[in-house]
Amino acid sequence: MTTYPDYVYQTLARARSEGQWYCGQPDAAALCFDVLTLFPDCEEAKELVYELFCDEWTIYDNRVAVQRNIDEWDDRPWQQRRRLALSYRFMSRWDGKYEAMMERGGPKDVRKILHEGKMELLGAYCLGDDECTDYAWSIFADAIQKAENPQATLHWIGWQYADLGFFADAAEALGELCSRFNDEKARRLLAEVIWWRDNAHRIPWIPPAGNGSRYDRMMESIDPTAPKTDDIIQRERNENQKERIASYRPSIGKELAILFERSIPSKTESPAVTIVDWSFLDNDDAQPGELPDWAKRQIQRFERLKEDDDVSKEVIEDMIRMHKYSRNIAPPTMPKRYDPNEPPFTPPSEFFGGAEEGDEDDL
Repeated sequence: MTTYPDYVYQTLARARSEGQWYCGQPDAAALCFDVLTLFPDCEEAKELVYELFCDEWTIYDNRVAVQRNIDEWDDRPWQQRRRLALSYRFMSRWDGKYEAMMERGGPKDVRKILHEGKMELLGAYCLGDDECTDYAWSIFADAIQKAENPQATLHWIGWQYADLGFFADAAEALGELCSRFNDEKARRLLAEVIWWRDNAHRIPWIPPAGNGSRYDRMMESIDPTAPKTDDIIQRERNENQKERIASYRPSIGKELAILFERSIPSKTESPAVTIVDWSFLDNDDAQPGELPDWAKRQIQRFERLKEDDDVSKEVIEDMIRMHKYSRNIAPPTMPKRYDPNEPPFTPPSEFFGGAEEGDEDDL
């Protein structure tokens, strides 16, 4: 058993203490990532992050937050990546710091190239076109080669991969950066994305990965004219994209890449033990239902706003249309545990028209 300096155990004890309170889990996990930055093999820190993420209210709040963007029955593969990316943004305490530290669009001398690479990543992130990731790396590699500051460029690229849920790619870019430069902030980000890469399959508030079959079944009842999962990517590809990326063809052809892929043994991921019972997803009748509690509260807030009744009415109708197939997520039965040393938070009435029970869940 590896023995670590005393301050490691003190930091982990502090993380456990902070993580027992409502909304304290992200800050507590950040302490664990600080430890993993210095001691990447510290199993106690790795497992403590997972333990913190298994808090019932953390699971509930994240399920609700993700559901605002993606229905839980939507099992298209790229939606799973979006869930991971959203979850990372919700839980990371370093995301905003990196954005403030770096130029938003990347170093100016290669900003145009980096923008082209990010557009390709967004093609995979938003549309599920995984071929875009091959072009993205070719473009980013060109930017690194031409950059006056390859350290800042690599850091920006690694952060973009992480922000969009490509944790394995983020780890590779940041690993390359850390092998070439002494960059403390990059090592901290690397420790975090490695954890997300290795634990993505067991984030407790994210439904099991799928192939789009559940989405296709649901949409057959909701909107039979909607394109199926396999049709969406081909529909979104266009000649403009092909022309834009023509100079960034991957160095290995598609046929050769397939041969390499077949020669590498596939790694079978052991199914994670799920805290949430996701069986309800396969039993969904694909019929409109009662709105989720968070959507009802949001509508009530808009109804209290009298500044522009036409706008409020339009927003409410849009919410009902978008979420009538979203299924309510029941909150935990156990009460929230608040830190007695922290002052209670009450949403100001001028923003929310008077706080109501449950309002804090939506913040």
